[in-house]
Amino acid sequence: MGKIQCVYDKDNNFFFHLMSVAKVGYDNAYGEKHKDSMSSEDIATMKKYEKELTMKGGEYNGKLFWTGMYAGNAQDVINRIHSGGGFPGFESYTDVLLEIFGIFLKYHDDYCEKIWPEEEKRLDQTAQEWQKRFDEERLDEKAEKLLGISRETIFFASLISSIEHGVEAILYEDESGDTYDLFSIDRDYNSARAMFLHEYIIALLGKRIPFAIDSYDRYEGLAEYYTEELIGKTYNFTYMEKYIDFYRKKMSEKAYTPEELFEMAEDIY
Repeated sequence: MGKIQCVYDKDNNFFFHLMSVAKVGYDNAYGEKHKDSMSSEDIATMKKYEKELTMKGGEYNGKLFWTGMYAGNAQDVINRIHSGGGFPGFESYTDVLLEIFGIFLKYHDDYCEKIWPEEEKRLDQTAQEWQKRFDEERLDEKAEKLLGISRETIFFASLISSIEHGVEAILYEDESGDTYDLFSIDRDYNSARAMFLHEYIIALLGKRIPFAIDSYDRYEGLAEYYTEELIGKTYNFTYMEKYIDFYRKKMSEKAYTPEELFEMAEDIY
């Protein structure tokens, strides 16, 4: 198995199940299918905190988004808050968190019993199919060779069954340096291949080029340039064509490192 690995877990999928049903940040067929699994009152509460819970477009918007990763351990979080623990830096959100985690606690067992078994089958089937094809293509090795950047840690594509039209490609690292990135399974393999490879290249670039939000397009454009060099046109980032074309033109003149290309593109507007 290569460094790009497909995984899934119940807690993340539970959190996004609630987000989908409550239409917090996005609306899709999954949420419509399970719309009767939450009360209208609890949906209204989730919607009330939509801005705090939502993350979109690769940018951090909602301060409480990451607390949702603890949705499956709601009772522990509630106990911690009552004992004066809670989440450091979120003290001003104590009452909000108690309200939100009360909803998590209320629906967790029902989700595990009635919904998760079916979703787990979908996720497992997709993970196995995509993993087999990724391992055959060895795109991680090809990307590292193309960029001249290698990494020893794993890039985990964390699969979610309920985020179609919603939040994706949100990177975070654990203490060991392994990278986790969220992806919807509501796509075909070619689309997944393009998304995963682009994000893997983002992770590689991060070893040499610090990310800054004011250089977002330049950074993403560089990743997409390398992605297209490996698998051809993806049409995922057409609004960054000026950067992609610039990088391609420069590389046709002579070989540049990723850092050199990124620096040369600073003055493109």
